[in-house]
Amino acid sequence: MMEQEPPDVLSQREPASPAAAPADFTDWVARRLPPLEHAARQLTGDDAQAAALARELLGLAAMRWPRLRGNDAEHHAPPGAAADRLLQRLFAREVADAMPQHRVRLDLDRVPPTRRPGRTLPPTAAEEAAALWRRGRATTRRRLLIAGAVGAAALGATGIRALTAGRDEDPRPLPVLPSGSAGTDGVDEVPPVARQLALPVALVAKLPRELAPGDPARLPALSARPTPRALAVLDAATGPAATGPLLVLGEDGGWRRVDKLPAEAAALLSPGALAPDGTRTAVVTADELWVVESATGRARRYDVTPQSPVVVWLGPRHLLVAVDQLLEVTTGRLLAVPVGVRDAIAPRRAAGADTPTTVLELLSAGDPITAPPRVRSWEFDGRNHSEGTVAVTGPGAGRLGQFLGPGFAVVGGDLVARMCEPTGLVVRPGWRPGAAVVVLDPGAARVRRLLAADADVTGAVTLLGWLDRRRVLLRCAGGSGATPGVDQRVLVWDVRDGSLALVATVASVGDLSLADLDGAV
Repeated sequence: MMEQEPPDVLSQREPASPAAAPADFTDWVARRLPPLEHAARQLTGDDAQAAALARELLGLAAMRWPRLRGNDAEHHAPPGAAADRLLQRLFAREVADAMPQHRVRLDLDRVPPTRRPGRTLPPTAAEEAAALWRRGRATTRRRLLIAGAVGAAALGATGIRALTAGRDEDPRPLPVLPSGSAGTDGVDEVPPVARQLALPVALVAKLPRELAPGDPARLPALSARPTPRALAVLDAATGPAATGPLLVLGEDGGWRRVDKLPAEAAALLSPGALAPDGTRTAVVTADELWVVESATGRARRYDVTPQSPVVVWLGPRHLLVAVDQLLEVTTGRLLAVPVGVRDAIAPRRAAGADTPTTVLELLSAGDPITAPPRVRSWEFDGRNHSEGTVAVTGPGAGRLGQFLGPGFAVVGGDLVARMCEPTGLVVRPGWRPGAAVVVLDPGAARVRRLLAADADVTGAVTLLGWLDRRRVLLRCAGGSGATPGVDQRVLVWDVRDGSLALVATVASVGDLSLADLDGAV
């Protein structure tokens, strides 16, 4: 008998009939399944794997459908717009994981060729959608594995801690999952939007309380008014269908408009796009990598083909693009590395610009299907490499579902933060935690603290990095009660006691990336 998995907390608000898919979901599936399955077939080269992958990704959208529908309504977007964005992100991760020799793109507006004989859809789109709806609302949260299984190996604490050795800041030990004032059972909670705005204020040196650059057309171009160091990069989008341009906040408190990039670059701004020292910003377009220098405003296109919109700075001069593609941005050289960007952790608050020799990864539970969450450490010297993997154990390990988005390690603090889909958390009326920030001690492979969020209540949470060795930066976008001018809130979470503070509000719905800041004053 299969072991019963924890109940799906995202299914608590669904209609009583599990078989009936909503009409808007059915319509979306009818439009998106054919091009998705076509792209999946190009990726896998196998009909059965392509069919399974396409339905796995659509099932993940089914799990989030109420939230995706609400996002469309809140931003007056066409039905299915948020689901389309999710599907593109999920498929991009599969492409990055599979590392195909040829370019594979998901074109949702493509009408694929007629299907091969013997490979037909169920009689109606309604039946297909109903099957996906049942699957998505069930307990499964695992994605189809394209790459091979990851071997398990013993990993000593010494090897991982070498990755996070650095400046000695405030050596007081951190507690292991103490109960925060706003959480239960060792889990802190992001408060609703109104309470976020009423949180105590954390003043950060040189960072304005209101990130409100105004009309981008009235701002000076970065190439005409460069800055030695950028504190923030913002997509100045004012609506769900709008993008950019990218805006840079200099150390002098003034905003600049990035004027040397393709227009579509703003739409793919990653939370880790800005280098830790603020000297460069890396952005990915459909098939190009660009790096903008803060000190000159110049944008350079590199002759590499990114496999994911995610970029990971391993230092101020070294950008991880893909396996065997560690870009030295000053020279354009590509260095050999054994790891890709999907699960790599970006070190923050590190000194020096030496070529990195270690990389840390956080690997999700269920990937491969029987695996627990794991910490993997790589050591390499350009010719040889070694790795060690250890399972995350102890209190809180069972709450970690699929890891999401980029992760950040704080050098000198021996801690790693990353978003995940939590499992087994308490659901109550008006609260269904669908995302969480987890902080782990990679040397001990144990969870230190968890911060849960309900996007409908709190806004969608994105991890931005570390303010210092004990405080995590995050942003909350939208959410019930959000008003124009405070579309997003930048918060700081203290992992010692679970307290939260408000750093800034953001007058844009676009993405945001922060450099290493100087800390609270």
